[in-house]
Amino acid sequence: MLLTGKELRAIFQHLSPFDGKGNLLPETERVTVLASNANLPLEVQGRAFAMAAAHGKQSPMIVQLSYNSAETIGNDPNRIKPLGGVDVTVEEATVVAGARQAATLLEQYAAAYGAKFMALALDHFQVPKYDEQALSEKPRERKRLDRRLAEARIMHAAEYMYPVFGAEADLNEQTLRLYINYLVSPEYAAFRRNFLATVQAVKPAWGMIDTEKLPPILDFVVTREITEAVRELLGNDDMMIEAEFGATGTSGQALVYQQLAPEELETFAKQVACFVTYTGADGIAYPIGMEHAAKKDDKHEPDVARLLAVQQELYRSTGQYVPFAQHGGTGAASLARGLVGKNNINTYYLVAGANALADHVEAHVDGIRAGDKKYAGGGIYLQMLEATAESALKKLAETGSLDKGPELAQAIANARTQPLKRRVTGQKDDPYAE
Repeated sequence: MLLTGKELRAIFQHLSPFDGKGNLLPETERVTVLASNANLPLEVQGRAFAMAAAHGKQSPMIVQLSYNSAETIGNDPNRIKPLGGVDVTVEEATVVAGARQAATLLEQYAAAYGAKFMALALDHFQVPKYDEQALSEKPRERKRLDRRLAEARIMHAAEYMYPVFGAEADLNEQTLRLYINYLVSPEYAAFRRNFLATVQAVKPAWGMIDTEKLPPILDFVVTREITEAVRELLGNDDMMIEAEFGATGTSGQALVYQQLAPEELETFAKQVACFVTYTGADGIAYPIGMEHAAKKDDKHEPDVARLLAVQQELYRSTGQYVPFAQHGGTGAASLARGLVGKNNINTYYLVAGANALADHVEAHVDGIRAGDKKYAGGGIYLQMLEATAESALKKLAETGSLDKGPELAQAIANARTQPLKRRVTGQKDDPYAE
């Protein structure tokens, strides 16, 4: 069985880098949880991750499915072009079908290899692009109920933000109209529907809402609205929800990153805490200088000062550990254990597997060209599997989580006897709060 959200919460709280007074523990006592992204071929990567998690005394591992990966696994014809004359028939959205298929396989691999601490996560479920030009061209409409509700949510978020964000929370009539148009758009409705349907289908332990290109007010509104839908509409109090504040990068795109002066750092930390408190997010991503899809020699030092300031502020504001999700973990020059709660790795595995395949082909190209089965058969993929599994073991060692199984088993057992504590979002007088 894969870990539930409640069990994953117990692991993170047990591995909190702060003592009861909010002081940072020594680095040797801090641990990060590894999050490994699964891609095609899933039979290779899924098996490799289960083997690594089950190795030795067992280690925690989150196996992630991005939106793109799930659509591909679900046979989306825009991602896997079928042969001419072949139609793709899927009874549900391809992202849901792919996530369902992947979850089934991962659960089977975890059971086969005895991996007791594997969890499934949804990664980079990206909201629709905020296109001012397209939104401004939508015809003016009477204030239907959905538009009135959207306006109420926007105004409520702006009012909540203002003491911390100041002028960034200001709204004029034109901006308000654009934000309303976004929230009532068919594109946003489709994103919401697909995300909720995927959560309902596979019940992941963790799910990420990718909002990095949204204006701050819309980020507040969308993240809270999706969180409420998961909790209230689906009745799912279990899944940990990762929110995103600011740009953490897109694959192949370098970010312009600047460190903050002390007074700016304090403001940023309070803004992130305001965001997490309002939205009810369980995990958080924000920029610390990382970059997706980093090449072998392209390394970035994480902004530890920003991590420490924000994570301590979150602990003070919420009274619990809110794990930071580091995106672009392949390119991190070092790992700030504990301050990084969840380290996302993707490119590192893809490169390890591809190099294993390239080495095999280079060594046996003549035999492959000659049609020799022993060089062209399934052994190719077994070498990829071994390389991926060994890479995962190396990353587990870097996080400090390797062989933590017995310790985590006790933490999970203790959590099972306790009711799930759910944080209330917003202010005490918040009409949308529980």
